[in-house]
Amino acid sequence: MDTLQKIRHGLVRALEVLIIVMVSLLTLTVLWGVFTRFVMGRQAQYTDELARLLLVWVSMIGAALAFGEKAHLGVDFFVNYLHAEARKTLSVVVQFVIIALALAVFISGGWNLAMAQMGQELPTLRPLTRGMVYLSLPVAGCFISLFALENLVAILRTPADQIGAQTQSEG
Repeated sequence: MDTLQKIRHGLVRALEVLIIVMVSLLTLTVLWGVFTRFVMGRQAQYTDELARLLLVWVSMIGAALAFGEKAHLGVDFFVNYLHAEARKTLSVVVQFVIIALALAVFISGGWNLAMAQMGQELPTLRPLTRGMVYLSLPVAGCFISLFALENLVAILRTPADQIGAQTQSEG
C-alpha cells in the first residue's frame, strides 16, 4: 500500500470514528432528554440544541464519507449506454462540477455563513455559537473536494474501456 493510500485509509477511518462518536453522543443526548422529560418531569435544557448540532455534523460528515467511499446514490442508467470515451469524459466533467460546487457552496458559502453566525451564542450551550454548527459545511466541503480530486485522478489514470459506475453499489 503506497503512502497516499495509507493516508486515505487513515482519513476515512478517522471520519468513521468521528461519526461513531457523534452518533453515540446524539443517541445518549436524545435518550437523556426523553428520560428527563418523562421521568423527572422537566427536560434538560441543552438536549434539544445539542441533538440538533450533532445531527447537522453527523449529516455533513456522513455525506462526505459516503461520497468518499462511493456509497452515495448515483444514477448512471444512461451513462452506461455511452461510448467508453464519452463515459470517461462525462466522469471527468462530473468530478470537476463536484469540486466546483464543493468549493463554491460548501467551503466558501459555508465559511461565510459560519463566520456571520459566530457571534450568536447557542442559548443552552454557551460558549458554543451558531457558527460552530455551520462550520460543518466547509469541513465537509474540504473532504468532498479531496475525495473528488482523488476520483478525478483515478478516472484520468484508468483506460476509458474500464470506466464503470461511480458508486459502490452499482459498480
